[in-house]
Amino acid sequence: MGNRTSRRDRNNKTTVNAGHSLDYRSSDFVDERGAVLPVLPFTATGGTEYTPGNGYKYHKFTSNGNLVVTVEGACDILVVAGGGSGGNYYGGGGGAGGVAYGVDVPMPVATHPVVVGAGGAAVNATGIGLVGNNTTVGAPGVSIGGQPDYIVAKGGGYGGRGTTTGGGAGGSGGGDGGGNSPPYGGLATQPGTNPSPVITDYGFPGGWSYPSGGYAPAGGGGAGAQGVNITGNIPGAGNGGVGVAIPGFEYPLVGMSPYSPLSPSNNHYGGGGGAGMYGSPVAPDRTGTGGYGGGGGDDGIPGTNYLGGGGGGKHPPGSSSGKGGDGIVIVRYLA
Repeated sequence: MGNRTSRRDRNNKTTVNAGHSLDYRSSDFVDERGAVLPVLPFTATGGTEYTPGNGYKYHKFTSNGNLVVTVEGACDILVVAGGGSGGNYYGGGGGAGGVAYGVDVPMPVATHPVVVGAGGAAVNATGIGLVGNNTTVGAPGVSIGGQPDYIVAKGGGYGGRGTTTGGGAGGSGGGDGGGNSPPYGGLATQPGTNPSPVITDYGFPGGWSYPSGGYAPAGGGGAGAQGVNITGNIPGAGNGGVGVAIPGFEYPLVGMSPYSPLSPSNNHYGGGGGAGMYGSPVAPDRTGTGGYGGGGGDDGIPGTNYLGGGGGGKHPPGSSSGKGGDGIVIVRYLA
């Protein structure tokens, strides 16, 4: 058998019995004569880090920063853009920020810039809302996540106003003001943004409002559903479209307070903004309620920050419409 020996190899493993290595961290047995090395776990730094005890480590970015990957591998990534703000005066709801969600996204060793988009600002006088800002992970033109460019979530579209301005295009589209000509509702531009086969894009159009005069405005689109449409000369305000639920990304796992009833499962992102109320509310879909996932509501309620919710519309314009909610980036991998 020979003498038992012990030494450190180049990977800081303890080698015993002259020709074999035992990795005490992973219990992988290595035959050094075949140069077989264990696969090290994905490792990264950046943002605010959480290890909540569910088997994953999380990195949360609510402002710009860097995800520094020190050991390459795969991770799950949630990228949410800023929501659009609501319109003022027969104001449509703001569109939610687009959502890009990747599972087992390959990430090379590098410093990956993270840019978190702010929501569109509130409108203080008669007018359309403002679009939200994009959220990105990676550098422009540098391959990441199995695609030739950075990961992008697009800012939400603005809420329309009055009888002349429809909702704006965005990750999820903004809702029409109270009475507009075709085309209906703000278009959703998030779908198809990221070509990676492991990333899914979420975004829906804003609702349309096509009465013959200035009546109920429409809700903003959410990441999971279109904003509520308005047909005919009717009162109320269209509800915002619901956001998308992302299991494993529940708010308390990354230090955010439970947002119920903003999400019954505490994991919706990208709720569309509800429109500004004209006349009396009509239950259940014309009450100007924001969609699950942080959508603001009637009378200028803002979208919720870090959920990318669209801002609520306003009517009449005695005060400001609702600001869009800021975006977020969350990365997780096996701890």
